[in-house]
Amino acid sequence: MPFSDPKFPVINPSPDVDECIKSMRYRDYFMVASITGASWCYGYVFGKPVRRPTASTAAALGLTFASFLIIQDTRNRLMGYQENSRELKKYGPYPIQPPQFNKPATEQETRYPTATGLTSESTKPKLNWKNYS
Repeated sequence: MPFSDPKFPVINPSPDVDECIKSMRYRDYFMVASITGASWCYGYVFGKPVRRPTASTAAALGLTFASFLIIQDTRNRLMGYQENSRELKKYGPYPIQPPQFNKPATEQETRYPTATGLTSESTKPKLNWKNYS
């Protein structure tokens, strides 16, 4: 999970697996089918003595990889880390959105630059110096 604030509207800040599967796109189904099929072909081509069992094992591994990849992509879309316009139309935004920090480059601190400028208080809280007296 990224450590910066989401760049797109948040739909669900903590989606579970069922919500990720329900919000799959056609591209995701195509990726699952193509990765699994390519894995089966790889196992068939390189599994010379026993081709079909090797191909089936490779297809199972490819399906597992594809499912992890798709869950990661859909989770990032629901949490606002990837483009999510379709899901936003379908489910609507989450009621509480993180603040957007879009300062121009001239207004940002140049002595101590940050990687993205989007780190929030919840990710990196300010130090409490009251305990250090």
